[in-house]
Amino acid sequence: MIKKIILTNFILFSFFISGNIEIYSEIIVNKPDDTIIEKLRKSVHIDHLHRLYNGDIQFVVSASDMKIINSLEIDYDIIIEDLESFYLSRLTDNYTREFGLGSMGGYYTFDEIVNNLDLVFSECSDIISQKVSIGQTYEGREIWAIKFSDNPNIDEDEAEVLYTGLHHSREPMSYMNLFYYMYWLCDNYGIDDLATKIINNRELWFIPAINPDGLVYNQTIAPGGGGMQRKNMRETCSSTPTGVDLNRNYDFMWALDDQGSSGDGCNETYRGSSAFSEPETRAVRDFTNEHDFPIAFNYHSYSNLMIYPYGFDYENTVPEEDLQTFIDYGQDMVQFNGYALGTGTDLLYPVNGEACDWMYGEHQIFAYTPEIGSQQDGFWPATDRIVPLAEDNLYPNQFIAIHAGANIKSELITNASDSYLQGNSYPLSISLNNVGLSESQSTTYLSIQSDQLNIEIDDIVISSIDGRSSIDFGVVGDFTIPITFPSGGEITIDLIVQNDQEFTSNSSLTFLVGEPSVIISDSFNTNDYLDWVFAGDSDWRISNEFFNSPSSSISSGAIENNQQSSLILNVDMPSAGSLEFFYKVSSEYSPSGENFYDGLTFFVDGQEFGKFQPESDGSSPWNVFSSDLSIGSHELMWTYSKDGGGGSTDCSNSGCYDAAFIDDLKIFAYLDSNLLIGDLNQDLSLNILDVVVLVNYVLGIDSPSNDDFILSDINGDNALNVIDIVNLVNLILS
Repeated sequence: MIKKIILTNFILFSFFISGNIEIYSEIIVNKPDDTIIEKLRKSVHIDHLHRLYNGDIQFVVSASDMKIINSLEIDYDIIIEDLESFYLSRLTDNYTREFGLGSMGGYYTFDEIVNNLDLVFSECSDIISQKVSIGQTYEGREIWAIKFSDNPNIDEDEAEVLYTGLHHSREPMSYMNLFYYMYWLCDNYGIDDLATKIINNRELWFIPAINPDGLVYNQTIAPGGGGMQRKNMRETCSSTPTGVDLNRNYDFMWALDDQGSSGDGCNETYRGSSAFSEPETRAVRDFTNEHDFPIAFNYHSYSNLMIYPYGFDYENTVPEEDLQTFIDYGQDMVQFNGYALGTGTDLLYPVNGEACDWMYGEHQIFAYTPEIGSQQDGFWPATDRIVPLAEDNLYPNQFIAIHAGANIKSELITNASDSYLQGNSYPLSISLNNVGLSESQSTTYLSIQSDQLNIEIDDIVISSIDGRSSIDFGVVGDFTIPITFPSGGEITIDLIVQNDQEFTSNSSLTFLVGEPSVIISDSFNTNDYLDWVFAGDSDWRISNEFFNSPSSSISSGAIENNQQSSLILNVDMPSAGSLEFFYKVSSEYSPSGENFYDGLTFFVDGQEFGKFQPESDGSSPWNVFSSDLSIGSHELMWTYSKDGGGGSTDCSNSGCYDAAFIDDLKIFAYLDSNLLIGDLNQDLSLNILDVVVLVNYVLGIDSPSNDDFILSDINGDNALNVIDIVNLVNLILS
């Protein structure tokens, strides 16, 4: 049994404990029920719990806590016996990267943190302040902060942003990520528009190491990296682990219960003797109180998470409007790195006395805890993972800088219409939304432009717009499509937003002119479909029963691993057109999970336009895909394939059928207009009646509209005169 193995190991572990060095392991508890989980939570610190697909739970545990688990008679498996040694085995000094290496397998020692603050200042002193101490640690080390701005030594009326790292001293990616971002700002200022605008319009404050004492201790016990001390170095325990968990020492909901923190000085989540008992948290408190931060990041690792308040209770009491902002911002920030978004109770476990809860609860700062790195990365990711993990968080770091101040997004809309026709007028409406947290500081100018249309709408000037607010201007004017504009031609109308001190986004309205006609249609009814070519390793079938498919659909047959089947159609377009089809990847027969098959891939003339897969849960609604086609011959092709993932995706083993369905292919074309230059009465012919109308225009008896003027100006000299009458008569006679 595992317990016997662990008891033997504790003979070895006891030596390290007596030497005041704790050994940490990673274990799996096999399929625990709620009673066992509750017993674990009350007895030990379940650090970075990860729920496995089979119901097991995996987490980091100290040797001291493992002894407690052993006494509870709970079965477990040891995955990694000595995490410090494991982490050290993945670190190397034989590596190069974009910003300076640290001597702990690529990670900075505390002295190297200080030196790099001085170095980045020396390289970009025009946009960076010298480092300043915001306080001292329990052991007397300085806690350094540094500011980035276009006037770094002046407190300007600009939105401030706070970035912190190393509340927990065994989480070095928390500060390595910040140095990567600092060097990005330094290297790209004046070169990259985004970096330049962030620096010119924000004040960014960095506190890379809140817990230097714990880091120095880790350097002492593990000079090559991998040290597992979490807390600060106050003596709170006669054995190990000693210290106060700084991220349980803030006074918002401090000591609410013994589940979100501990009153035991030997526990990993020991909260201290009182709120703000530690000089490190008092330094952060005082610094925060002196500034006006609307948003902040307090970096930790690991688990690939983006955590927002509150984390002290399962029922979140954040007001609905603020909660929605936390969620909206969070969803945007994790769109590229794929981090899970939620509260601490949603994603990990309850906490109290935590920094982000205090920042929001006390100061209404939209504070987040990014947890950098996956379960495989752990507390000390491999050396070659430092830059990729920092890159994963570059966009979120930029995002909070942008949204600390005003960020004005525009929307330009017209009435919903299936088609835009020549000679018709359509209204234009404008709205603005400041999705940032602060009021705009300077004037915003709006103008509407189009290369294809003559739009006469006055510019709009806005003195300011509050943070997280909208302005709906409604209809501000209209536009008319010229009667001679070619069918199938594209018109773009742009709304230009200008504000030198704020982040803004333009918007566009793009549409095709004319009413499209269906020139090719295929409903895929049995024995009634176009001349498709079937090719590949498996059959395509037209059947309403074989796959229990929707009626009138064409479906692929069963496809073995690494096989592919194709469906090809050659079409001839008489005019510019748009292809549109509806597709569905079978939800009934497609597997769920991460290893689902490649699904459908669509090609036009050999160019891939997109892959279509079911969602991760196997579901897939009917969807629409469209592509523009030029005049002439085209090859349309769908391919359907398996990626050979095995398991539930391997239908040769499971006996299932993976299928894809395509339905209702339509190809639309914008046919040429029958409009004729000179056809002034628009009866689709040129005759003496058109001459009469033109003579009345030339003599001033009638006034032509803009479209009538275009039809009447036969020679295109932008004037109506007798020459146009002569040219029209010649057209009629010819």
